[in-house]
Amino acid sequence: MKSRLRRFRPLWATLLLIVLLVAVSGDSLIAKKVIAHLLMPAGFLWLILFVALTWPGVAKSTRIFTLLFFAAYSLAGSPYLGVWLLRILEKPFFALEQPAEKLDALVVLGGGTAMSPEGRPALGNHGDRITRPAVLFSEGLVGTLITTGRSITEGKADRLLSRETSLLWQAMGIPAERIIEFPEPRNTSEELAAVAKLATQHPEWKRIGLGTSASHLPRALEEAKVQGLEMIPVPSDFRSGPMIFSPMYLIPQGRGFRDVQSAVWEFLGRAF
Repeated sequence: MKSRLRRFRPLWATLLLIVLLVAVSGDSLIAKKVIAHLLMPAGFLWLILFVALTWPGVAKSTRIFTLLFFAAYSLAGSPYLGVWLLRILEKPFFALEQPAEKLDALVVLGGGTAMSPEGRPALGNHGDRITRPAVLFSEGLVGTLITTGRSITEGKADRLLSRETSLLWQAMGIPAERIIEFPEPRNTSEELAAVAKLATQHPEWKRIGLGTSASHLPRALEEAKVQGLEMIPVPSDFRSGPMIFSPMYLIPQGRGFRDVQSAVWEFLGRAF
């Protein structure tokens, strides 16, 4: 009898975990979301790891390794950890969303666009990088908009992110003659090197802004200084807003993996 109970211990432990997560949900809607997240690939794999962790008869060294892997996986997919890491990068720019004075030029680094199935430019996951500069232009806070970059990670010809951004801005009513495109640069370093050369041709530009995702701004501003540029940060695409406590955020999920990876990417970029 005792051996039979031991055999089913992982099942009972897993059911208890699920019941606890549902019990602290507070209402039926959150409870449904908890169940849904547990059925998603990231959540389901998390449950499998929990089963492996509670499996009877496993060697101590194996159980310790499983525990460490379970903890690492939980953290890597944690929305709470992702938001906390992003906030470290974004917090210095919370009060800088709106420029205090008009910018002679605003450089918007490539990103924030996507392509529709028919090949039309569209706003991507970080579309605020595109719309925020357009809003500032409409408010009379930007003289010239500069868009840069291309994507070299597609399966076919390079996507000209600068062109996509320019077309979207023009569709929003911004005159083409107020937009400068730099399609050649492939990364932040090349983008700002091109801007540095352009700035020498426009000595009348006294206030030049740098627009990109708030989490990317620390690294971008450092690179601007390497190129001899003193630029005014214009943040957008903030992703570290306050989060309520919810059991569904204790379950590893896509949002957590995305935010943790984005933050770690920026930290590594600044380190190397």
